[in-house]
Amino acid sequence: MTRRLALAATLALLAAAAPLAALDEGKLDPAWFGAVSEFREAEEIDYLWVRPGFSFQGKRVHFDAWQETSFLGEKASERDAKDKRLANDLTEKMPELFAEAFENALSGKVTVVASGGDVRAVGRIVDCSTGSAAAKFWVGMGAGAGSTTMDLKFVDAASGELLVALHHRVVSGTTLSTTESKLTNWIDELAEEIGKKGIESLYQKGKRVKE
Repeated sequence: MTRRLALAATLALLAAAAPLAALDEGKLDPAWFGAVSEFREAEEIDYLWVRPGFSFQGKRVHFDAWQETSFLGEKASERDAKDKRLANDLTEKMPELFAEAFENALSGKVTVVASGGDVRAVGRIVDCSTGSAAAKFWVGMGAGAGSTTMDLKFVDAASGELLVALHHRVVSGTTLSTTESKLTNWIDELAEEIGKKGIESLYQKGKRVKE
C-alpha cells in the first residue's frame, strides 16, 4: 500500500470513529444514544439510525418509563412552566402510547411485554412548547405552533447494545390539533410504517442528515 492510500485509509477510519456533533439546533445529542455512525431522515422520522441487520420481527419489546425531560437546544431557556408541565405529562404517557401503537400495528410480529423481553425502549423529551391557541386562531400560518421533540432508543435487553436510535419533532400548527394529539397520531403512524416496511428498510432508504 502506498503512503497516499495508507493516509486515506487512516483518515477514513478516524472520520468513522469521530463522535457526531450535536444536531437539530442542539436538541439532538448523539452522546445520549452511543454508537451512532450516521443519522438519516426517513419516512415519519427526522433522524434515524439502525444497527445493520436488526429487525423487530419476533422480538419481545418492553417500553421503559421515560427519563426526566432534558430541555436542550437554542430555545431551552425560553421554555416556561406550562411547557415544562406539558413535557412532564407527556413523559408519563409515552411508554403506554408506544406500547399500544406497537401492539396494534405490529400484532403477530412483535410482542409487547410489561417487563423483561429481548428489546428495551428508553426515551426522553428534549424540547416542548404548548404554543398559543390564540395565535393559531387569529394569525395562522404557523404562528403559535406547539411542538414536542423527543429521543428514543431501542437496546438489546441482555447486552445493552444499541439497536435503533431516533430523534423526532412533532408540530401542532392549527386549532384543529394539540401537541398531544399530533404526537399520538405520529406514534401510530410510526408503528404502522415499521410494520409495513421494517425499521432497517426505512433507514436504508433515508437520506443522510448533517445538521
